[in-house]
Amino acid sequence: MNYFVHAVTRTDGRLHARTLGEYWNYHEAVAAAESHIDDFLYREYRRAVWHGVTPEKLLALYKSTGEAILVVPKVHVNTQGPHFDHLQYAGAKCREICAKAQEVTA
Repeated sequence: MNYFVHAVTRTDGRLHARTLGEYWNYHEAVAAAESHIDDFLYREYRRAVWHGVTPEKLLALYKSTGEAILVVPKVHVNTQGPHFDHLQYAGAKCREICAKAQEVTA
């Protein structure tokens, strides 16, 4: 089954969505979604590192200015399928990024 990866933002109170890509299976779609989130978090971490960014601050930045990433099947089926939680992934990635940075400076 094919999956789409969509990015959703809110601008001026309106939702805007764009398709990032179509993938052959769920695992490829999730890898693309994670990569998109990683790019945002690493870029924002590099910008904010001088301000003493914490995982909580980095996640708050993602929530306020990042794109919500959705992984959806091309054909909607009534059965429950796997679910990608972009906030859960982003939270874990924020902790990982900040922990690695602390290891380097220690």
